Amino acid sequence: MGCGTSFVKYVLFFFNLLVSLLGIVLIAIGVVFVVNWKVVKDELQSHLTVAPWVFIIIGAVMFTIAFFGCCGAIRESHCMVVTYAIFLLVIIIVQVALAILMFVYGDNIKSSIGKSVDTLFDKRSGPTVDKATESLINNLQQQFQCCGKNGANYYGIAGVANLPPSCCDPQFLGVEGLCTALNAYEGCSTVIPRKYDEWNKPIAGVAIGVACVEVVGALFALYLANSIRNMDRRSRY
Repeated sequence: MGCGTSFVKYVLFFFNLLVSLLGIVLIAIGVVFVVNWKVVKDELQSHLTVAPWVFIIIGAVMFTIAFFGCCGAIRESHCMVVTYAIFLLVIIIVQVALAILMFVYGDNIKSSIGKSVDTLFDKRSGPTVDKATESLINNLQQQFQCCGKNGANYYGIAGVANLPPSCCDPQFLGVEGLCTALNAYEGCSTVIPRKYDEWNKPIAGVAIGVACVEVVGALFALYLANSIRNMDRRSRY
């Protein structure tokens, strides 16, 4: 193997080793929340509000892809390196497509998000409310720091009467630790679309930036796969 090929081989190996370790860390964080490991969960709760299954899924995808790149590079396996390159190319296409959609159809997506939030809260206002819907609304209010469909009045409560704890910042609860309309968040139908509007372009920009790095990784992988195939051919003759 030439110097250039060896350099590419070890760059891919060490880079994907780090990515695979990061994937394991994300999976571990998600599992901590799912199994309610209280000691660690209490420590992380103030820093992480994303649903734990998101960490597990992202971590699993990262680990799987990085495994092919890491093992394929160090073992000089043409099949594994090509598989790794294909995974990267698929992810690049998906990322760029989503980024373009976020740039071009940002207003439509924002409107759809607002309608989805309204539908969720309208479902709760029906004659029967299942526990799953109630839990989803509480998580939504806590994670996005919002309250009700259009504010505290959604719950039909005015003045200083009690609201769900997820409607208030724990630091600003009343003297008796109660959530009231006086310290409740804004309505979710306003807050969630606004947060999307604030973050859609930065997220789309980051997605395109990461895709550029992934393009370099895919080119390195294809170069290494071609070198491995040429070495195999030479060794046969």
